[in-house]
Amino acid sequence: MSISMTSTAAAVAVALLVVAGGAGLAAAGTSDLCGLAEMAFGECTAYVAGGEPAVSRRCCRALGDIRDLAATAAERRAVCACILSEMLAAGDGRVDSGRAAGLPAACNVRVGFIPTSPNFNCFRVR
Repeated sequence: MSISMTSTAAAVAVALLVVAGGAGLAAAGTSDLCGLAEMAFGECTAYVAGGEPAVSRRCCRALGDIRDLAATAAERRAVCACILSEMLAAGDGRVDSGRAAGLPAACNVRVGFIPTSPNFNCFRVR
């Protein structure tokens, strides 16, 4: 599957879940939410691992979609843990903490539950 196909699939899946609103989130299990978050954050992993020189527009759109996926503290903690797992797997354990911490500002997206280091504690997310 090509990157554009993955991007499109992630965008469509996230859009459908967001359009469905709270009912969609309530119906979606944690694994579904996790899968959507991991797929969307896949647009940012190369940058966070140091493989891309700049944040892409796709990453910023994905960050906004991820923010919209997690309406409750429990969902934010679950999404955080899933993204952390994706970050570590995709970057072979490499996470540039400065890049990860700077994603929300670089994208102008307010989101406080994106992991910023390999040992980020998602259980502290509110």
